[in-house]
This record gives sequence, C-alpha cells and structure tokens, in this order.
Amino acid sequence: MSKQKKGANQPKEYGFTIENLIPEKYRTALLLGIIILLLFVFFSPVMFGDKTTTSGDLVQIKSMRQYALKEREGVSLWNPYIFCGMPAVVTSMSPRYYDLTAMLYSYASRIYSAAFKNYNAIYTFNLLLLAFTAFFFMRSFGASRGIAFITAVSAAFSTGIIVLFFIGHTTKLMSLSIFPFIMMMLFKFQKEIKILDVLLFIVGLHILVFGAHVQIVFYFGLAGLVYFIYYFAHAIATKNNVLRNQLFKSVLVSIAAAAIAVLMSYDTYGQLFEYKPYSTRGTESIVEKENKSAQSESDFYQYATNWSFSPGEVLTFVVPSYYGFGRSTYKGPLTNNQAVEVNTYFGQMPFVDTAMYMGVIVFALGIMTIFLRWKDPAVRYFTIVVLFFLLISFGRTFPVVYNLMYYYFPFFDNFRTPSMILHVIQIIFPVMTGLGLMKLAELRKEKNTARLKQFKNTALVFSGLFVFSIIFGGVISDWFVSRVNGYAAALSNQQQAQMFNALSDYMADMFRGDLQIAMALLSLTFGLIYAYLNKNITKEVLLSAVAFLIIFDLFRIGNRGAHYEDSRKIEEMFRQPEYVTAIKSRNDKEPFRILNLKQDGSLGSISNNGNFNVYFLLEDFFGYSAVKPRAYQDIIDVVSPANVTLWRMANVKYIVTDRPYNPMGLSPIYQSQNTFVYENQTALPRLYFADTVEIKKPIEILKAVANDEFDPREKAFIESGNLKVDGTDTTTSLTITSYSDEKITAKAATSGDNFLVFCTTYLPGWKAFVDGNKTEILKTNHAFMGIVVPEGTHEIEFIYEPDAFIIGKNLSLILNILLFASIAVTIIFAKKKKNKQ
Repeated sequence: MSKQKKGANQPKEYGFTIENLIPEKYRTALLLGIIILLLFVFFSPVMFGDKTTTSGDLVQIKSMRQYALKEREGVSLWNPYIFCGMPAVVTSMSPRYYDLTAMLYSYASRIYSAAFKNYNAIYTFNLLLLAFTAFFFMRSFGASRGIAFITAVSAAFSTGIIVLFFIGHTTKLMSLSIFPFIMMMLFKFQKEIKILDVLLFIVGLHILVFGAHVQIVFYFGLAGLVYFIYYFAHAIATKNNVLRNQLFKSVLVSIAAAAIAVLMSYDTYGQLFEYKPYSTRGTESIVEKENKSAQSESDFYQYATNWSFSPGEVLTFVVPSYYGFGRSTYKGPLTNNQAVEVNTYFGQMPFVDTAMYMGVIVFALGIMTIFLRWKDPAVRYFTIVVLFFLLISFGRTFPVVYNLMYYYFPFFDNFRTPSMILHVIQIIFPVMTGLGLMKLAELRKEKNTARLKQFKNTALVFSGLFVFSIIFGGVISDWFVSRVNGYAAALSNQQQAQMFNALSDYMADMFRGDLQIAMALLSLTFGLIYAYLNKNITKEVLLSAVAFLIIFDLFRIGNRGAHYEDSRKIEEMFRQPEYVTAIKSRNDKEPFRILNLKQDGSLGSISNNGNFNVYFLLEDFFGYSAVKPRAYQDIIDVVSPANVTLWRMANVKYIVTDRPYNPMGLSPIYQSQNTFVYENQTALPRLYFADTVEIKKPIEILKAVANDEFDPREKAFIESGNLKVDGTDTTTSLTITSYSDEKITAKAATSGDNFLVFCTTYLPGWKAFVDGNKTEILKTNHAFMGIVVPEGTHEIEFIYEPDAFIIGKNLSLILNILLFASIAVTIIFAKKKKNKQ
C-alpha cells in the first residue's frame, strides 16, 4: 500500500496503482487468466474431482452420446432409438462435419477440456466464451481492464446463467455465450463498418444459430430489432445524419450477415422447419382437434405461460430466497444431519432450479447507471431492453405486453417459458454495471459535493438496513415462516404442504441470511464508491474490492444451487441392467423395439426414461424429448403405451415390467425379484404386408387400436385416397437385407398390388423406392408409412434423406470455405498495407 501526498485540506488516498505492479502488455492476459482460474475453482468438483452433474437433460445427453459416436457411413440424420424414430437434428445429436465453424468450435472446446476428469466439464467452455466476449464488449466502450473484468465475471457467474450448466441446457448456454460479441459488432458499426468486422460478425451469428436453440436466437433478434428502432429514433431526434446513415448500412449488413449465418446452418433449420408441423410444438393434438373449442386455445396459452415470472419475484434480484430458492441442500435435525436436496421455491411457477439472481451489487450498480448516465444512448437502449424483456417475462401475470407479443408478433406464440428471456437481462446488467463504474471516474473529477453526499447517504441507508435486519432478525424470520405456512395451507398436495411446513424455519434462516448479506454488500459497495469519489482510495482499490464482493456473492449463491454426484454413481447408473442383458442375449438379427413399463423410477423405465436404453443401442418405443412427433404423442394420448395391438403394429418385441404381466401373446424370457422380461410373439417385423387397406379418420384409427378392433397384419388404415390393393397369399414373402438408421432395404415377392407397412414415424424426408423407382409414401395407421408394391419380385428401399439436408450440407461447406478464405485474405491484405506504411 502506498500513500500519496495531498494538499493540506485534501484527504489521504490509500491504495496502489496498476502501473507500478504489472507491465501493460501482460494485463489483459493476466485478467483473462484469472477468469479461467475462477472457473476452475467454481467447477473444480467436476473438472478435477470425482464429481459430475446429473440433471435429467445431462443424463439423456450421456445416453444419446452412444448413438452419436457409433460407427456409421456419412452423417447421422435419423434417430431410430426413440418414439419409433425422429430426425437426429431435433435431438441435437447430428454432428455436422462439413460446417467448418462448428468443427472449430467443437475442437476448441475439446482442447479446453482435454485435462478435465469428467466429460460434462466441457460445457463450461460456453461460460468461458461468455466471459471473454463480455470482457471485450466492455473494452469496446473504452472501459478499463478492471471494469471489463468485473463485467466478465458478473456475466459468467450470474446464477441464472450458471444454472444452465447444472440442468443441462447446453445449447441455450452456447447461444448466450456469443451475445456480447454480437452486440459489440453492432455498436462498432455505428462508427465504421470494416470488412473484417463484418466477416467476424457472420462467424458470431453462425455460432449463435448452429446451437439450434431457436427461442434464444429469437430473443437476440428481438434485442437487435429494439436496437435499430431505438437508435434510428435517436438519430432522427438528434438530427445525427452520420449515425442514421451508418444505421442504414448496419441494417443491410445485419440482414445479409444473418442470412448467410442461417444458410450456413440451413441443413439444420431446413429440417427443423420441415419437422415442425409434425411435432408437438407445431400442431395441436388430435384430441384438441376433435374437441375444438375456445378452451383448446386457452389450454395452449396456459401451457405456453406456465413459467411466467411475476412482479413480486423481481425481489429475488436483491434477495434470492425471497420466494424460497429452488434446489438447495438441507442438513439438519429433520434428516438426522444427513445432506438432502430439497426444492424450497414457492412462487407461482411450477418449480425452478435456482433463483434468477444476477448478484445484488450488479443489480444495484445497474440501476445506479440508469440515473448516472441516462443521457447516454447506450444506457437508454439497455434500459429499454431490460424493461421490455422483464415485462415479457411476466407472461400471464402481466398480460398487457405479453399478449400483444403472443397474438400479434410473428413466431412469438411458438415459444413457452416466458421467464427464459431473463437470461438476456442477466447478461445486459453486468454491462450496465460496467458503464456505471466508468462514470465514477468522471464524477471524481467533477468534485460534485451533492453527488458525493448522495453516495454517502446511500451507504448509510444500507448500513442502517443491515443493522435493522440484525436487531429484528427474529421478527423477520417469523414473518417469513408465516408466508411459507400460508402458502402450504393453500396447497392441495398434502405431502408437499407438510414438506414446506417442516422446512419453514430452514427457509426463513436462508432468507434472513440473504437479506443481511445483501444489505452488508450494498453498504460496503456504496461506502467504497464514496471513499473513491472522496479520493480516499484509488481506482484500483475500488475495482478490486467491488470485484471481490461480486465474486463472493455470486459464488455463494451459485454454489447453493450447484448439485454434483459421484462419478462412480453415474457409471453405476449406466451399468447394463439385467433386462438389457436378457434381451441382447437373444441375438436378434432383425430390427425390433422394446418398452420398459416399470413404475419404480429406474432409468429407462416409463416413469424415468431419460433415453437410457439408447445408451445400449436398443430401439425404445418410449423416450424423452421436448419436441416429440405429434402422431406419436397422439398414440400415447388416445391409445396409451400399454396396448397389445399397438405393440404388434409397432414392432415392439420385448416388454419389461416390475411385476408379472400376462397379456395374450407374451412369453416370459427372464425373471428376477423385480424385473420381468417378456417376448411379444405377436409382434410384426419392421416391414410387413397388410392384406387390406381402409380409409378412416385419424381419431377413428387410434380408437380402433385402443379397442383392439383389428389385426394390423390383416388390415391397415390410411386417411384419404382411393387405394385398391390385393390380399397376400402363400407366394408373398419379404426379407430385410440391410438395416441402418437412415436406410432399410428388403427383397419382396408379391402376389399382386400388395400393401407394405413400414412401422417407422411418417415424416417428410423419407423416400421409398421399388427397384430404384421412387414411389408414393402414404401415412399409415396414423403414425407410420405404407407403400404399394406391384406384383412380382422387387428390391425395396426406404431412405431418409431430407432435401433440406442435401442442399444445406453443400451450402454450408461452400459458405464456410468462402467465409474463412475471405477472413484470411482480408488479414493478409491488412498486414501488407500496414507494412507499406
């Protein structure tokens, strides 16, 4: 610590200056290195210890990894392992080796995580990217490295961002990580549009979109739209023609760059676009169609707004446990001092994993920035986005804004979980904090005594609130307990009500502690700001102290919501179960499906599927996905998974239960204390001939299945047309000659115009060929495929090859090559030009 001489009436300034400690050329690298070190410390259990993460999404990713890594020819397009098959791109398990940007991103993340003990640590690469992009975004505003560092760690360790790692929302995290870079480019374009910046902007946009988290991409697009609307209005109001002209150019550049970025992922988005009308997200269910009323629209609206934030929950930005917290670990007398995970959230949403907490200091300094720099256009823009997005996040609790978007803004009604938009706010607030800290240097020079007094009084107010919370801690706890008990009393679920009553003291202690720490942190922060403005401490002391307090706060709350399991436990979870061993021992040569109907909550069961059976490369009639094929979900809604006709029709050959189960046609092949495996001897093969074809409405087809009214071998149903087919006889035969994910071939001998059923999900992209000649595929039995095979001996092929993939793959490769070649040429010419000067 050094003391600097001042005038007689000047206060002494304590602290250090960075110039005396670290050479200029090492400072950026040092701070970025500290960010990496902080990530290592926070995630050390999964990076270097024997821990891993176990969310449902991460478990299903591990399950799916076996499918992604298995040997194959070409690119994976079709995933046959869940729901009778669905596009691989929808399950995020479709490697894109022709996309150079995606491959560079993939290799960079693998290099970063090469030394980590657990594979899931690779997903922290997105947090590192978010921190780095936030750092340089702040630097582009002219912020010091210290302020940029505060912005970076505040964004990367925000609880609402960190939680995405623990719950396995990795594609969302990937898209969020590039947001600061994209915004940095837009702000750069206000002054100058350079070719290299435009090319890098395209790279950033492509990273945003190739994660295929359409909702986050939409929110970024919405933030960009607000950006251009605001700045055009600002340019017109201030008669800034230079800015207006730059904005016109920026709009054109942004549209062109976004188009190129999307075209580079056209293979993905084209397939998603084709699939959407056939998915649960793209069309209403058959039950809703049959019972068409205003209620069906209301039901969908309720579904879309289930995770609506509420105005009251804004208080969790200050005290994260104001509505409980989400997941935390209880250890006390209720559990004999054993650590048990509990979810103490009691707000209006169905549940949350953690509070949307960005750090009380970050929130307070962000609000401070609005008052200190309101005339700054950037601050006004960020404030508008924050308020607009916050109102959207309220969903049905504040429908004035949300309903305008839901009913009138294109594509908005496709998305659910309004609170998801808060992730963008949690990145914007650290930037606003940085802008506010930058303003303090100007205030220090101004020597504004009124402003100085405001900060002093603010510090004193928070100090007073801290003392108040200590003195009246018991009263505060009692008030909170009454809130929890009141909530519990209104619950219809008595078991849940008892849990809240039992945990009310634990929740009150958490709330009281969070409140006291929040007041102490705010008191210290504004006290430090006052000391800096009063020239008692140096800028370095201020920024170091604020950074330390923010890191302390975010680590404290982030670790509360962190949940790890022993890696050995996960490996044990994925040990091959006895029913898989029993089924594989049968050595079936032709494709088949299984269905695990166990109700014990074990992985792979119908109550906790998690795509577990995919890990063993068994095709599961059931599965886990947020975007199921609609026809499959219709079957589940109307028929239910436990139906003998359905199993026969859908090639479900093995049934697993946890108790004896004896429908007609099932033969036991394995039995233990709580596992029973049956072979369905009536199951039809993946390809089979049906003797007759009838036309029925979709709901009538499913009711016929549900009521076991027909034999699928004798009769198949289509929904329209004028089809005449011949019945089979003893000369009819069918043999599968090869089978892979995207292609199945067979040799067929037919007695006439026979109808061939392929019991795989009917979707665009599937093509059928008879002796190399393309033939029409008919939607059969509501969810599957059928073709007419003429009399004679034929070679049959079903191939999944969406047109969007063929076009998109080539387009992506060409655009990637052109993009990186352009970047290389631009850099080379820039260097030559610099050398000539």
